[in-house]
Formats: sequence, structure tokens, C-alpha cells
Amino acid sequence: MLPLEVLEASAKGLVDYQGKGYGIAECSHRGKEFDGVLDEAISRCRQLLDVPDSHDVLFLQGGATQLFSTIPMNFLTGPADYVVGGEWSKKAADAAKGGYGDKIRVIGNSEATGFDRPPPFTADPAASYLHVCSNETVHGHRLAEWPSHPTLVVDASSEMMSRPHPVARTAIIYAGAQKNLGPSGTVLAIVRKDLYDRIPKSVPKIFSFKALAEAKSCLNTPPTFGVYMLLETFRWMDRQGGLAALEKRNAEKARLIYDAIDGSGGFYTGTVADKGARSHMNVTFRLPSEEPTDKFVKEAAGQGMVALKGYRTVGGIRASIYNAMPVEGCQALAELMRGFAKANG
Repeated sequence: MLPLEVLEASAKGLVDYQGKGYGIAECSHRGKEFDGVLDEAISRCRQLLDVPDSHDVLFLQGGATQLFSTIPMNFLTGPADYVVGGEWSKKAADAAKGGYGDKIRVIGNSEATGFDRPPPFTADPAASYLHVCSNETVHGHRLAEWPSHPTLVVDASSEMMSRPHPVARTAIIYAGAQKNLGPSGTVLAIVRKDLYDRIPKSVPKIFSFKALAEAKSCLNTPPTFGVYMLLETFRWMDRQGGLAALEKRNAEKARLIYDAIDGSGGFYTGTVADKGARSHMNVTFRLPSEEPTDKFVKEAAGQGMVALKGYRTVGGIRASIYNAMPVEGCQALAELMRGFAKANG
């Protein structure tokens, strides 16, 4: 879900950018119009996240999945540690292992318990980097506090800018925009500059974070309209009061639904073992069987609440309540849950 204000402003800019008679998607990526968009997007991103000068802000293509491979390609100098707590961190570790084998060490894994929690782990500070996924969309849990490591790499795709992030003590943060920031096809990456010295000469320029940074994300034609939509999202975030205000609102939204789960007398079962690790972006739970689950999804759709079916590999219900979801949407879902449990329990 994207904010209506963002969609309306982006639609206007797509048709006629600043009254110029042509849309932002029709501008050259090397022209002054898009250069202005890029400069403002970088500046607003830095302000929202308090990004220090030691880090670059990049807008990339290929999805966060491509970075599963390009991060070790660029920055692996020895063994690297991976924490596997769900579908996406497992894919990241598997992709890295495919290219680098035993250099990729899985130091924590909760697959044995169905990825129902972030796994405990002890990281090696001498590792090339520590890779974590801060919010697992499929299984509905998050790292309430990001770990410390000299070279911390965070896939924050599904919670990026839903709360303040400790950028200054992070080496790389990356996120596919399509979860919480904008349309698919754009990746936001924040990279600490001192890592560039690690990049082997054999890495093609198009995959080199240093080359992409030096070209201000324009080594090749970037996803110009996607970047423009991110800019409109950053402007919207500023109008909401910034990330601290969004964090407070997101916590309230999540509480409404978790209260409906916990107050259902067991009709709804949360999928996360550790309540302190419950996601504020993706609320996952189960009903007693498939029949009431299907009925619940249909009743929700009839009330304008869609895309509630759980991820295809796990089933159940998943309510994704990203930044743009209003509190009223979560209130409506919680009310439906209470009424449905009463009628079908």
C-alpha cells in the first residue's frame, strides 16, 4: 500500500512534471530535471535516516535479491556470518553459498522450529560481515534491536523507514522499495564508503558499489520514475513528522491486531513464539483450520480488506500494515477478527 498523496503527486508528475509539458518518466536521466529529483531524494533520505557523510545513498536495480549475490561479490574478504530466521534470510544465505561455498557460515537458524522466531547467535567480529534480515515478512517477526558488528549488513526491505534505523553503526542497509517505500524495480542501498577498498578488480562495473556510487546511481539508466516516487514518499514521511512519528503510529497499528489475536481465547494463534519479536509490519496468525481461514479471507475482502492470505509456503493469514496503512484500517481488521471469532468459535 502506498499513500494516496504519493500516488496522486506521482500521477501528476508522470503526466506533466512541474508544468513543463512532459512527464518525469520522459526526462533524460542525465538532464537537469532528473538530476534535481536525485539530489533531493538523496538529501531527504539522509535527513530522515540521519545518514552520516561516511555513507553513500544509492538507488539500484535488480531487486534486493540481486544484492544477495553482489554483496559477497564486492565485500567478501574471508568467512562471512549469516543469521537465517526466515524465507528471505535463507535465500540470502543460499545465494551467497552458491557462489562462495564454505566461506558463508550460518551462525543462527530457526528453521527447525518453523522460523517462528529470530534465532540466537554469536557473531565473530573478525568475519567479513554479519548479514541479518531485520524483518521477516513471511513469518512475521523482526529484530527489535539490530545487532552490533564492525561490518553489519542488514536486509531491511520490509521495514525500511518504518522506524529510525542505526545507520551510523551499520555497514550496509538495503531494501527493495516495493514493501514500504514505493513501486517495484528500485532498491535503496546505504553503503559505508570504507568498504569500497575491498572490491576486487574482477567485479564488473555494473555490479560494483563503488562505480555505482561514483556515478551517483547513474552508471546506466536508473529507474527514474521509481526514484521520483521514492522522493514523493520521502516528502510524505516528512509531513507525517519523520520516522519517530511513523514508528509510534506503526506500533499502535500492530497493537490493535495483536490484541485481537491474544484476546480471542485461542481462536487465533500468532505464529511468532517470542512476542517481543513480533513484526510491526507483517502480522501473521492462524485460524483453527483451512475452512474458517478461507471464510475469513472472503469476509474481509467483502469489507474492502484484501491481500490477507498468508505467504504461499506457510498459509494462514498475513496482515501487512506498512507505513501507508492508516490506523483505521487496523481498527477495521481487529473489529472483523473479534466478530468473526465470536460467530465461528
